Amino acid sequence: MTIFKYALKRALMKPATLVSNCVLPLVFIILMRDGFNMDGGRGFSMLAFLLMFGAFMMAGSIQADKLDGVTIRILAGPITFRTYLMQNFFAGLVPTVVLLLIIGGIGMGLHGWTLPFAGAVIICFTLLSATMIGLSFVWAVLFKDKEASLVAFTLIVMLMGMLGGLMIPMSTMPAVLRNIGAIFPPHWAARGLEELVTYGTFTTQYWVSMAALVLFAVVLLLYGSKRRIA
Repeated sequence: MTIFKYALKRALMKPATLVSNCVLPLVFIILMRDGFNMDGGRGFSMLAFLLMFGAFMMAGSIQADKLDGVTIRILAGPITFRTYLMQNFFAGLVPTVVLLLIIGGIGMGLHGWTLPFAGAVIICFTLLSATMIGLSFVWAVLFKDKEASLVAFTLIVMLMGMLGGLMIPMSTMPAVLRNIGAIFPPHWAARGLEELVTYGTFTTQYWVSMAALVLFAVVLLLYGSKRRIA
């Protein structure tokens, strides 16, 4: 697990990553008291945005390896590219899961979440983060410049958020925009969260939305593993 430890240590040593992936989400859920009630609130959507950018920051080490030539040296040894990719994936996901467990505890203690509700929120955000880490790996394939990658990712996240229902409630969007938004992972996270704040528990539509996020994550990771980042 040397690659896992190396990627995890390097990601957590970056101040920007700690702020985006730890400090901001925790400060946000503590200070925004009215946005995380079980009977509704837009705080869930804003937290999803923070987690999406945090996942991108956590997965940034794979692009840094590519630019520094580290990937080529690592793959020259007895390590397959898929192993390298998956260990980087878990290095990005594990700290996010720890953060989400803390967020779940804060939600139960501060916002009155029940245990099933907190668990459903954690599952939804974990799958969304996994999907965004997979998308980050695809980004490392498509972009050679770190600054250009960050700008492009910011724009695409904003677009996905608007069409996916995180920035604008899906109930107020025209049907054609909702259909377009369905091709983006945030749409399914937004649908899952909407089911939760509406019914306060697991529903069939919630699980359909989670299955869609799993499918997105698998497709993105498979694409990243087929296209050499080195």
